[in-house]
Amino acid sequence: MGTMWRLSWPAIIEQVLATMVSYVDTAMVGALGAAATAAVSVNAASLWLINGVLSGVGVGFSVLVSHAIGAGDDSRARAVIRQAVLGTLVCGCAALLLYQLLAGFIPLWLGAEPDVYPQAVAYLRCYTAAMPFTAAGLIFSAVLRCMGNSKAPLLFNTMANVLNIILNFFFIYPTRRGDFLGMRFAIPGAGMGATGAAIASAIALTVSGAAIFWCALRQGDRFRVSLRAEGLRPDRAILRQAVRLGLPSAAERAAVNLGQIAMTALVASLGTVALAANQIATTAEGLCYMPAYGISYAATALVGQSVGAQNREDAEGYGTLSGRLGFFLCLGTGALLFLLARPLATLFNSDPAVVDQAALVLRIVSVAEPFFALSIVFTGALRGGQDVRFPMAASLICMWGVRIVLAPILVFVFRMGLEAVWIAMSADLVLRGILCTVRWRSGKWRRMCGLETAAVK
Repeated sequence: MGTMWRLSWPAIIEQVLATMVSYVDTAMVGALGAAATAAVSVNAASLWLINGVLSGVGVGFSVLVSHAIGAGDDSRARAVIRQAVLGTLVCGCAALLLYQLLAGFIPLWLGAEPDVYPQAVAYLRCYTAAMPFTAAGLIFSAVLRCMGNSKAPLLFNTMANVLNIILNFFFIYPTRRGDFLGMRFAIPGAGMGATGAAIASAIALTVSGAAIFWCALRQGDRFRVSLRAEGLRPDRAILRQAVRLGLPSAAERAAVNLGQIAMTALVASLGTVALAANQIATTAEGLCYMPAYGISYAATALVGQSVGAQNREDAEGYGTLSGRLGFFLCLGTGALLFLLARPLATLFNSDPAVVDQAALVLRIVSVAEPFFALSIVFTGALRGGQDVRFPMAASLICMWGVRIVLAPILVFVFRMGLEAVWIAMSADLVLRGILCTVRWRSGKWRRMCGLETAAVK
């Protein structure tokens, strides 16, 4: 429990702080009105998509690093880190090019209304300008956690979040008068609205991505990597293994996020108020399940290192413990979400119609949060055990077989509003949690990672 908590708590705090910053970000943009909030909301799913794919890339390299460390093979760990640098460069630059080319089309595809479209395009172009550094932050945060260093991502991402909030004050709002202790003064501002929020985020992502990348290459004498001396020559064997582990994870994230894009288009058809309420509810809900991601990162690292050390008992113990911890933690946060749904919604928007819809859907989804935590945590544990295909299959079935099917039926046949989308999402999350729990308890992952015949230590 001590080892699990030592790796989990920095990641949990990191996720919670990131969510709190997104609260502030959404509230600051929300003060400009529903159109500005909708400009951010309509792009959210497409950004989740690329972030999910890049996180999948990080899974491939981070699991290999954890196996090498568990096996005591420092030279292989360094070799994997070098290949992760190569993967970051390729994926980050490809994502930058793709989003800059498609920025004018994505908001249209997702149903942005005419008054929202110009702001949405500008937001997407500016936010994705930092994509290579975003890739570095996501991939090497995963690598550092699987090396046992979850404090560095916490430190650098927290610094970037604080920087993001500070820059928001200057980029979002126009120059205005301030009053402090009876003294009046001018607060400079660019008055760029949602575009200013995107620029602030891009700068913060660049700073954190560069810092995390630098830190990952300098993890003490055992894992220090010199790119100048050792170069970046592709290692086909490592890249092949990273693709085998990372591709299903990236496909899983892509499948889920493409489903979220479809849901965003459905929500957009319900109007600007529903779109703004959906963005606010999505941001508020993140505080509930983000702690589960922190536990999941620790589960991947500890199960992966146990696999590398061929220690079946530790692998099973860490995975099961992480599932219990995630379930009960999110049972508590889900209860708080239900009770505080309206106050949370009021923090981000003053429009009564937006607040009413956001509070309603938050209460609906609060019931599913413990099950969502199970899917998140056991997905991390299964990845550490090299069972990467089942989480992908479960996500495909639940997203495309449950959520995507049920939501349009409730909207167009039963004439329901935004609550229909969140009822369908809750059904998806509950089933996904049950499936991942059953898979872990079945023990099939042990055969995949070579622990089926390993002695219990």
